[in-house]
Amino acid sequence: MKNIVKTIGHVFKTFGTWIIDHIQGITFAILIVVMAGFYVYTLGYSTNWATIVSETREPEFYNTSQQVNKILSQVGFIGVLAVLISIFAQSHKRKTYFLSNIVLSIFSSIMLVVQAALTLYYNSVLEPMYRAANIPDTLYTIRRTFKNYRVFAIGNALSVIMILTAALVIAFVIYKVKAQKNRAIEMKKAVESYEQ
Repeated sequence: MKNIVKTIGHVFKTFGTWIIDHIQGITFAILIVVMAGFYVYTLGYSTNWATIVSETREPEFYNTSQQVNKILSQVGFIGVLAVLISIFAQSHKRKTYFLSNIVLSIFSSIMLVVQAALTLYYNSVLEPMYRAANIPDTLYTIRRTFKNYRVFAIGNALSVIMILTAALVIAFVIYKVKAQKNRAIEMKKAVESYEQ
């Protein structure tokens, strides 16, 4: 039993060390997946109701949902561009962060928070409108679909993930800047001690 506990402890320690050694890559992999996931989400945002609602007498909901879809996809595209530029600047693997890496990382985090806030707000407006929309069930049957509200639940869950990812990226940037400052201080001390 003692050996099993020791082995499990060693596995966790090894795993923890691996995570710390690869935290930069892991952070940016999560950022890329979440940002791309949001953009894909926006592309399918109004798929369930777009054609069905356009065929009914619900123009207010249809027009509002199309505007929301456009806004969310544009903001999502800006976020994807920010991440691509960040990757081009090698923020995911650069040992020494420059101001550009810090700014791009912070901008990506801000974009995640903006996307999350917009999604939560627009979902809170559109979901009640969609629930109240007078759409005959036969239209859903003809289109081989059904009236569902999953897009709102997925968006709300994705918003929470985006906020957590933004916090992770900011925490990583703070960690990276502190580590660079500490390394610079240690190098300065080493040079000073060598010169004496």
